[in-house]
Amino acid sequence: MTNALTGFCDLPGKWKVVGGRGLSAKILNEEMPPDSDPLGAQARFIIAGGPLAGTLAPSCGRISVGGKSPLTLGIKEANAGGPAAQKLDRLGIRAVVVKGAPQENKSYILHVSKDGASLQSADQYVGLKNYALMEELYKQYDKKSSVISIGIAGELKWKSATVAVTDMDGHPSRHAARGGLGAVMGAKGLKAIVINDSGASSVDLADKEAFRSAMKKWPEVIKADTRLQSMSKYGTTAAIAAMRSIGTAPSKNYSSEQTEGYENLAGSAFEEANQARGGHMTGCMPGCIVKCSMVYHDDNGKYLTAAYEYETIALLGTNLGISDSDAVASFDRICDELGVDTIEIGSALGVAASAGKMKFGDVASALTLFDEIEKGSEFGTILANGVVSTAKALGITRIPAFKGQAIPAHDPRVTKATGVTYHTSPMGADHTAGVSYDDFKSKEGQVERSLKTQIINAALDSLAYCILAMPGDRQRLFSFLKDLINARYGLSLSVNDLIDIGRQTLKDELEFNRGAEFKKAHDPDPEFVRTEPLAPIGNVFDVDPEEIAGIWDNLDTIQVLD
Repeated sequence: MTNALTGFCDLPGKWKVVGGRGLSAKILNEEMPPDSDPLGAQARFIIAGGPLAGTLAPSCGRISVGGKSPLTLGIKEANAGGPAAQKLDRLGIRAVVVKGAPQENKSYILHVSKDGASLQSADQYVGLKNYALMEELYKQYDKKSSVISIGIAGELKWKSATVAVTDMDGHPSRHAARGGLGAVMGAKGLKAIVINDSGASSVDLADKEAFRSAMKKWPEVIKADTRLQSMSKYGTTAAIAAMRSIGTAPSKNYSSEQTEGYENLAGSAFEEANQARGGHMTGCMPGCIVKCSMVYHDDNGKYLTAAYEYETIALLGTNLGISDSDAVASFDRICDELGVDTIEIGSALGVAASAGKMKFGDVASALTLFDEIEKGSEFGTILANGVVSTAKALGITRIPAFKGQAIPAHDPRVTKATGVTYHTSPMGADHTAGVSYDDFKSKEGQVERSLKTQIINAALDSLAYCILAMPGDRQRLFSFLKDLINARYGLSLSVNDLIDIGRQTLKDELEFNRGAEFKKAHDPDPEFVRTEPLAPIGNVFDVDPEEIAGIWDNLDTIQVLD
């Protein structure tokens, strides 16, 4: 059943194997004027799964959120875990596209099931934070449903607003966080999307035997990969000690000042403390065999937060001079409740601390600023609109952002290929666009490394494969995905065909941004990364600007998989 405000259309055949980031880029280029208001009626808000989601193939069920970012004023995709994409695929849906504008002061829930899609009033849920919203929604809707929602940040259209996705336990702990896409969802009047796949049929497989054969071999690849086994045990917290030791995990507003006790946030010490309380590692979606998502319990042994990951720990922990894991976990829960990006907020708080608005290392003063955000005070709203908003309000010119978006927990002075990505990505400073630590101390070859990584990540985001589950052998990964897609759809694609999806996705994003304000609306990229050596290795970001400017010249020709 549909109502007058909902409808269905067929997925164009030429887009059969394109999902996630690639699909949203195509839709935006076809349907949205790039210079239009990201929060206006002409804007599009897109939810998209991948071509393998409903098969439960391991790590192939990421859900993408797409739109024009109110933060960068360019094209944006952010993705999250959870079962939502798998349920959509079982219902025969690759993407949800929301257009137009709501009636004034009206809020809606989009309910999707095997019986169709309908918009229902959400006026009674306005003002609810994400966890309270889930409690109320699960009183009305099937508890096995997946929910995509916004907190109060999205309702208020703050530029750090996230889109929350429920995990397998029904917690709104998975967030498509970067770029303020929660504000785009809020501008459409959507409080939540409820996806119920009860009664849906299994997805069709053109060649079941070939699909099973490809699947059977994959667990051994994961077990043989040392990095992925560490991820299974420690999650992304395993990275904190190593990253902080070379300076790339930010400390005290991206400075060379050390955060004492950062080891408490890392690896085995972290895991042992959490497990003693009943916390554990889990998969964020059915079928995941890496299981790198941490469920964190408080000192009373009760659930506090989930998806407690490196970027959050670095930006809300070491970047604020805080090494108390319980405090950082509580900050993460606050961000999930409000629906704000932990990276953007952590960066904004770091700038505020440098300006004397809070004290580095002081949990209480950080909580005071979180209270300001929740109350929506004048300064709280400034913080919630991101690091650029915060720096400009405080008269600070050292702004840790590229194209309006906060620098993540991979400092470009250390990981120079990633610095190139921040300079050139259609999505601004976004770690998911492409991180590389290969030969990180050298400035040579980093443009090429960035380009390769950006193509790979764009391809994986368009196939909805989790980049955290990426083994070291990229050739084998793409061969695996190629075999699965061919078996599902009866095709004969090559590995290069999948890589070309990444190339085309970047072309589509660059095309959208050519008509948007992305390149001209922001201050120049931060000068301090070129002038302030970062301890302990003393690096600056010194890749030649002219070389960076030519990065896309080789987009069609570069050999991506060595």
